[in-house]
Amino acid sequence: MMTYTVKSGQTLAELCEELHLENPEYLRDFHNKNCPPAECCEGDIILKTRFFIPTAQQVAEINQEIRKNNESFYDFPDDGIFPWTYKLREGTYNISQTTYFNDEIINIYQQKIRLNFEEAKDNCCIFLFTAFDFRKNEETSDSKASTLATMCLESIYPIRMTVNSQGEIQNIELTKKAKQISSELETIKQFFEDDFSSDYIRKMKKIVEDPKEISRKFKNTLLNSFLFGSFYQTKLENWTTSQTYNHFYPWVSDAQPVCFELQNTLCIKENLNDDFLKIRQKGISCDYRSLEDLFLADSEYEKDSSSDENSIDCEHFAEYVFSRKNHSLQRIEATFLNFVNQNIEKEIFLLERAIDNF
Repeated sequence: MMTYTVKSGQTLAELCEELHLENPEYLRDFHNKNCPPAECCEGDIILKTRFFIPTAQQVAEINQEIRKNNESFYDFPDDGIFPWTYKLREGTYNISQTTYFNDEIINIYQQKIRLNFEEAKDNCCIFLFTAFDFRKNEETSDSKASTLATMCLESIYPIRMTVNSQGEIQNIELTKKAKQISSELETIKQFFEDDFSSDYIRKMKKIVEDPKEISRKFKNTLLNSFLFGSFYQTKLENWTTSQTYNHFYPWVSDAQPVCFELQNTLCIKENLNDDFLKIRQKGISCDYRSLEDLFLADSEYEKDSSSDENSIDCEHFAEYVFSRKNHSLQRIEATFLNFVNQNIEKEIFLLERAIDNF
């Protein structure tokens, strides 16, 4: 047994995190059995300045008892990686992306997406992806530009996505022949006779005719960065946290993705019957490029370059929520903060499963 000096406002759960003990109630019981009666702890916040804690050996013994009684507040995967079943990504999701400037909402963009699992092949999962029900600021836009864009996308969807066992997108391709889509785009042109629409349709046809451009356009999206990627294969190394790792997120619209140094943290259960597994992801930009550089097509990220006063200054926070029953994805909420000239540009990305079929 050891004596611990309590920090102001510290909770039992926070102290358990430090000690790597898996149930706060067992820690409270340990203290209460070893302290003077006047120093007993009752609530979740430790009100005394002195607390009696178990040694490392005693923590290991208490954790064995906790697991024997199925009363652990943590789910730890055997090899440090949760067995995500990528075919369980299938479903319909509501997506929103809210942009702020100094906490003032500028725009809210919404859409629905549908992922249909097609087959497993060569150690990969193949999905059909469709996006629909596009809205801006809670309303379906009836502008000519919005209607044109929606009709053109409807002629392209669904697209086929191939994802490997590591959760990485290997390929994105059309499910229709390019000639068929071009024909449908020509039909759309009949409803829009202005020069802007003709030029837009011409550019869409050019994209459709280039498989590499199709893959690039649909792969490098914020949505796909959250649905798939290195997050899902990052191991928990030290208790509830992973080692740091790098990943690119295209938070800045029409610019190249920003490289972040990230770390994942497994969250404690809210109660023993908590149905949801939560992992928080926190990151800070490790990208040496300036915000202006990111808008240049020939500005490439170089791993060994150092950041300076001109480098983009931004942060990334996300919470991933999964079903404990089978680890199907339920929700992702992420926040991006970009500090520019004493202003804060913020975006909040939200993905929620519309119907849980699992």
